[in-house]
Amino acid sequence: MKPLQKIGWSLALLMLVERLWKQWMVRRFFRQPLPAAQTRTGLVSIIQPILSGDPTMPACLESNLRLKSSIRLEFIWLVDRDDEDGQRFCQELRARYPEQNIQLVITSPAPADCNPKTFKLIEGSKVAQGDVLCVLDDDTMLPENGLDIVLPFLDRPGVGLAFGLPYYVNFSNIWSSMVSVFVNSNSLLSYVPYTTVTEPFTINGMFYVMRSEVLDNMGGFAVMEHAYSDDFAIAHLCRMHGYKLAQTPLCHGISTQVRDGKHYMNLLQRWFVSPRASILRHVSWSEQLVFYLLVVLPALFPLFLLLSLILRPSWSKLCYTLLYFGCNVTIIHQVNKIYLRQSTPGHRFWLVPIMLVLVPVQMVIALFSPQHVNWRGHVMRIERDGNLVYVRRRGRGY
Repeated sequence: MKPLQKIGWSLALLMLVERLWKQWMVRRFFRQPLPAAQTRTGLVSIIQPILSGDPTMPACLESNLRLKSSIRLEFIWLVDRDDEDGQRFCQELRARYPEQNIQLVITSPAPADCNPKTFKLIEGSKVAQGDVLCVLDDDTMLPENGLDIVLPFLDRPGVGLAFGLPYYVNFSNIWSSMVSVFVNSNSLLSYVPYTTVTEPFTINGMFYVMRSEVLDNMGGFAVMEHAYSDDFAIAHLCRMHGYKLAQTPLCHGISTQVRDGKHYMNLLQRWFVSPRASILRHVSWSEQLVFYLLVVLPALFPLFLLLSLILRPSWSKLCYTLLYFGCNVTIIHQVNKIYLRQSTPGHRFWLVPIMLVLVPVQMVIALFSPQHVNWRGHVMRIERDGNLVYVRRRGRGY
C-alpha cells in the first residue's frame, strides 16, 4: 500500500472512531447526576427579543407561557416600534394569559452598528426584576420544569452562565426539514463531546441563564452591543471576567419555518459565518485546534469521502462509505430517540445522509462568500473585528 493510501485509510479509521467516541461522550454526559440547588431563586426574568416573520412564533411564545415551574417567572417581551405584527400577537397572548406576569416593551430601531438582539437585551435588562435572567429566543420552547433543571448549575463554583442543547421540531416542508435534520444530527454530537477535553468556550445563545449580579459585574449587555455573534460575545465576556460556562443536559425545542430555498441559504449562511466572526478570532490556539479537529474536520469528511469514491472508485471505498454513512445514521437515530424526544420523524430520516454531504458544501460556499447575513429581513455586514454594520433594514413587506 502506498504511503498516501495508508494516510487515507488511517484517516478513514480515525473518522469512524470519532463517531463512536462522540456517541459514547453523549451517553456519558447524560448519565451524570444533576446538581442540587444550593440557593433559592426568588424570581426569574425571561427576556425575549421578538421579531415577527415566522408563522410558528406565537405558538412558541404561548408554549412558554404554559410552563410548569416551581419558580416565579416574569416575561419581558421586546418588540420593535415598527413591528406591528409582533405587537399584535404579543398583545393577544397577554390578553389570553392574564395570570402571567408579562411586560411588553416597545423598542426603537437599533443603532446602525448595534446588534438588534443585543439592543433589545439591553432594554430588557433595564426593566427586569429577577435575581436570575433567562435569555430566550422567540422561536425557542422550554420543556416542563426546564428551569428547575438548569438553575442549580449556577450554584457550581465559578459558574457564571448555564445553557442548554437545541433541537429543531419544524418539519412542515422540505426546507424546514433540511434545517431541522441538520441541527438534530449535529447539536449534541458537536456541543457535548468537545467539553470533555476543554472548558466550554462558546454557548448556544437560544437559551441561557445567569444571575443578575454576574451580568452587572461584567458591565451588562451593553459591553457586547456591537458584536455580531451575541452568543459567543456573552460567553467570551464571562470568560474574560473569570466565570465558567456550564453545559447542561436540558434539551429545548426550536421551531423555524423555512419558506423556500433562498430563506434556507440565508439561514445556513448566517450560521456558518458566525464561527469566523467569533470563535476563530477570539479563542486560544489550543481551543481553535479542538474546534477544527472535533467540529470542522468531521463535518467536511463526508464530502471528501464521497468525492474520493466518485473520482477513484473501488469496492473497498464503497464498502467503507456505506459503513461510515450507516454508522452515522444509526448514531443519529439513537440520539434522536433517546435524547431529542424523537423530534425527527422517521419519514424524514432519508435526509440525514444527504445533509451530511450538503452541509460541508455550504460551509465551503460560506467561507468564500461576502460576509453578509440576512436575519429576518435585516441584511448586515460582518466586519473583520466581528462587529456588524447594517446594509439594509427590513421593510414592512417582509
